[in-house]
Amino acid sequence: MVDQDLSLFHDTAPLFSVTEFGAPMPDSDRLWQAQTAAEWSEIFNQVHEFSNGYSSVGSGARPISLRDLFRHFLDDEIVIQDIQEVHLTPMHLRLLLHPLQTLVCQYCQLLSCFSDSVASRSRNRALTAASTRVRLEEVQALLGRWFDLAQRYMKVNPVCPMMQANLVMFHLISMNAVTNFPEIERLARREGVDGSYQQMLWMHKKCLSDVQEAIVHAGQVLRLVREMPRGIRPPWWPGAVYRAALVLWTDSLAHNEPMSPNQQQRQFQPPHAAFAVDRLPSDHPTILRYMSRKEGIPTMTKRDGTPVLLDNGFSVLSHCIDVIDEGVATRFSDGIRSKIEKLARG
Repeated sequence: MVDQDLSLFHDTAPLFSVTEFGAPMPDSDRLWQAQTAAEWSEIFNQVHEFSNGYSSVGSGARPISLRDLFRHFLDDEIVIQDIQEVHLTPMHLRLLLHPLQTLVCQYCQLLSCFSDSVASRSRNRALTAASTRVRLEEVQALLGRWFDLAQRYMKVNPVCPMMQANLVMFHLISMNAVTNFPEIERLARREGVDGSYQQMLWMHKKCLSDVQEAIVHAGQVLRLVREMPRGIRPPWWPGAVYRAALVLWTDSLAHNEPMSPNQQQRQFQPPHAAFAVDRLPSDHPTILRYMSRKEGIPTMTKRDGTPVLLDNGFSVLSHCIDVIDEGVATRFSDGIRSKIEKLARG
């Protein structure tokens, strides 16, 4: 989990490979909460039940490894109800995100290596780039499968802080699949930027490959962080807000001109098309319609319910500072707040 945290927030590849994870994973929470050896044995029998009725205690049955769990996941063999081989827990769902993040990181890094120059547009280069995009789409489909598993798990289990953190991680990884965050940070530092509108549009396209999906994932990160109990949030939560803030800020740059493509699109939206992308769940029909048909105008929401439009970078960043101020202050959150505030003033 630490390897994943460091990788995600430093935009580097994870150090560990899923093929290395052959050790048994932590098992069902019920086993850790057993008060006696007899109770532990009874629960172990239930968790690792054999179909022929034999006791699993003393049989050599062991909790599944992450490598085997990921193999089951790839083969789409994990079910929530009547689980025989896999007793799914929030820990399992969190650890499954590690190899998915590795794949997203690999394919995004490879795509960023392709040159944009006309001279390099050979047939082989185009073929390799296209196949890499297809691979990335396959990983996005696997992320969708993970989300379905999480949804099915939450239907039969109460939502806990760990599942909330899992969902934030899921949206951050999914956001990475449609954004280039190192480029976004370079843009925020004004590296190689002359300020022209044409260059801003080019940078916007380079930083956000799917604007609608990036906005939705950023909105969901903010929604889930705000729903987490203030006292037991994971230590990296301000970093999640920072990444969402910069993605939304990058999109706001394309709204600066009077008739930018984004604003032309907004002209044809029906009245009352605005919706709170940080209040609605990601499987809400309004969100799904926005992602598939680009219908609607996403907004953020202040604590009193006032909408915050996404076409003004200062407003976007100021709102995200407010979100950080709502949480428990730490040295890390203070540092993140200062970075966002400096960008807002710039």
